[in-house]
Amino acid sequence: MKSRPFFQRLFRRLDKTVSSFFFLDQWVILTAQAAGYDSLQWSMFHPIVPGKDRYWGDPFIVARENKYYVFIEEKIYATSRGRIACLALDDHGVLQSHQVVLERPYHLSYPFIFDHRGQTYMLPETAQNRTLEVYRCTRFPDRWELAGELMTDVYAVDATLLEVENKWWLFANVKEGDGSSLDALHVFFGNDPLSNRWTPHPRNPVVRDIRSARPAGRIFMQDGKLIRPSQDNSRRYGYAIRFNRINQLSETEYEEIAQSSFGPPHRTKILATHTFNQADDLIVIDAVIRRSRLGRSHHTNE
Repeated sequence: MKSRPFFQRLFRRLDKTVSSFFFLDQWVILTAQAAGYDSLQWSMFHPIVPGKDRYWGDPFIVARENKYYVFIEEKIYATSRGRIACLALDDHGVLQSHQVVLERPYHLSYPFIFDHRGQTYMLPETAQNRTLEVYRCTRFPDRWELAGELMTDVYAVDATLLEVENKWWLFANVKEGDGSSLDALHVFFGNDPLSNRWTPHPRNPVVRDIRSARPAGRIFMQDGKLIRPSQDNSRRYGYAIRFNRINQLSETEYEEIAQSSFGPPHRTKILATHTFNQADDLIVIDAVIRRSRLGRSHHTNE
């Protein structure tokens, strides 16, 4: 009887190996027109699927001139390195164009976009370089130049900025030593989002929970509540999105409570989802879908 767990693990490993020959589990982008995070239904989403040589994830959306620009992590499987691309959508969320806008000799992801003093900036994840780098847009949406480093010698993932009453807050999961980047949310505060002077919150990590620590998109206000999307990594990486209401945010206190969650539907080809953002009435998320490796490969609004 003691051998049963061993054979069960072996069977799962063999099943996963065999499945990988026939199926591809791929991050894709999905869009929907909806009122907000508390009205999400999978039936309202329309996928935008890349070719089978890459995945698209971490979508951040900007609305400009009757168009939507969705900045994403694009990872080519052959290189195993992420870069930032931009999907231009029409006012109905239909893909119009795709272009790479930022590439570095290290991994980039989670392209957090924000405006400050009349200019547009991007704070992508650059944890592989042990920095938090911010880029200034010199021509929207495809030209970006390094504006500075907010932090150095730090492994910080999915950094998310929030401005409240002229004070800036920086949320990120920080990996320390041999720890994980999934379960420890750190908060910092300062007076300028471009500054390299950030004060760590005295209660860091303010959240230590694999179900809700890691950021999953822009923090937003809805119905007078400050809502922080986060990743639920309890079942697998990026399994679901959890929406948390921030009740206290000060230089000495932090408190949040889980409001709701949005996970993959049961027994479908959708296996995970881990980013939520919205501009106007267009919502954009990402998801892992299981696709056959056979057949043609191109990106489409399937």
